[in-house]
Amino acid sequence: MMFRSRELLRRKWEAFSQTPFGCLLRLFVGRMFHGSSEPGGENLDLGMGVAVILLAMPGILVSLLMFGMYGSLIRFLRGQPAFNPFTSTLSDEYFFIVLSMVVTGAAALWRWDSIFLDRRDYTNLVPLPISVRSLFLANLLAIVVFVSLLTFVANVASSVLFPIAVLGSQGSFLLLFRFAAGHIVTLSLASAVSCFTVFAVAGVLMALLPAGTFRRVSLFARFLLAICLLALLATSLTVPQLLTRVSIAHAHRIAMFPPVSFLGLLRTVWGSGDPFLYRMAKAAIAALGFTSFVTIVTYAASFRRHFLAIGETSEGGALPRLHLRWSPSALLEHTMLRTPTQRAGFHFVARTLLRSDAHLQVVLAGMALGLIAAADKLVSAPHADALIGGKWPRLEVLSVPFILSYCTIVGIRFAFEIPVDLRANWIFRLWIDPDRHEARAIARRVLLFFTLSWLAPACFIATLWFWGWTTALLHTAIVILCSTLLVELLLIKFRKIAFTCAYPAFQSHSGVIALLYVLGFFLFAS
Repeated sequence: MMFRSRELLRRKWEAFSQTPFGCLLRLFVGRMFHGSSEPGGENLDLGMGVAVILLAMPGILVSLLMFGMYGSLIRFLRGQPAFNPFTSTLSDEYFFIVLSMVVTGAAALWRWDSIFLDRRDYTNLVPLPISVRSLFLANLLAIVVFVSLLTFVANVASSVLFPIAVLGSQGSFLLLFRFAAGHIVTLSLASAVSCFTVFAVAGVLMALLPAGTFRRVSLFARFLLAICLLALLATSLTVPQLLTRVSIAHAHRIAMFPPVSFLGLLRTVWGSGDPFLYRMAKAAIAALGFTSFVTIVTYAASFRRHFLAIGETSEGGALPRLHLRWSPSALLEHTMLRTPTQRAGFHFVARTLLRSDAHLQVVLAGMALGLIAAADKLVSAPHADALIGGKWPRLEVLSVPFILSYCTIVGIRFAFEIPVDLRANWIFRLWIDPDRHEARAIARRVLLFFTLSWLAPACFIATLWFWGWTTALLHTAIVILCSTLLVELLLIKFRKIAFTCAYPAFQSHSGVIALLYVLGFFLFAS
């Protein structure tokens, strides 16, 4: 009987997928996972299998770590034989909620350009005998399917492993099913809220801004959203303890906002009859309804305003191109860019970084990670309210420019490995003399310019304001020296013009290199 039902569903899906609307739906879902509005953006496509693994991996790793925390032998050795899974796991459940929201929100941010229909869709689909209404409904349904797939993939592993880790030794299937049901429902709805929030922000910007302005503003919107997601992840270390220290009135206010409100939804699904938890659950459901409603409304408005008017608009770069008589690059040409090769290579790499969405996303992601790491360093410091007092700056304050420098330099260095789809990039590969190694000199100047041109003045001014000339000069000089040393280390054996070569092949020691980057962060920031 089950085999017949599956066969019937398969036949119905095959018949639906061959209809015009079904073909559109498959096309739009596929472009959300594989497509890009930027020429050459397909080069960043990781493939469905790799994307699934990356989305599921955080939940798998964290769930496996929980086996050692909630195992019966570990609890016995700790002297904790009595164990209530519905109260003892709340802090871990909050971490899973936040992790799920961050993972799915980051995936939605990565596919930002593929969510809504673009110029290529207009060129290929509008001339076909397909109604505009069908295009609108198919892409709207594709957004729902995309959110559902992200939610399922990001949470399926932890929804199985974490309940087993907590209750695998209890011997009660009903208790395990009850715990898992609350975990699955809560994480799924939290992920959906995160995805719809990203889509709602994109829809609001598209509905309010002209096409050219939206293309430039959207980059900074993604940067701010990435910072918010990282800050949300950082709350997993502070919010559970904060709720136990603040007053009841303040705790009730905080509990009405996601992701804290999803703890109330979790306890409600588990069967708690507390009226306050029920209010929290209603707030969580309201957040899902609000974000999904805003997504639908703003998408309808942006579809009418942008997609139907694509034929009357022109494309532009990710950032506006400034025409100034004097610019920092002009100063560089007279001081640091001494040869024609260095000048041409520097302008090529710098303009690619500033005008390519894909490369800017990588660089801004590194900068966002640095900002959150620096903020966490300051907030978690003992006596954080007195950081800027005293005769000498504290170590937490001194480490901030090092954190920002490391994350920015590593982000730009990683972006160097992403090829750009420019028909003329072969000129640099043929022009550069391999024996003179000017590619390393170009990369060195780009890394130092995009990092120290803003970080060194900011570090000097901030330190000067609070601690005087001597400390400001010493601190800034050490930051510049260490950043220069880091650049030299990252450019060892660098022999190519950035963005002009294919992706580097995966090697057996790639995992070790990634671990060294993490260790390097802690060493450099200390």
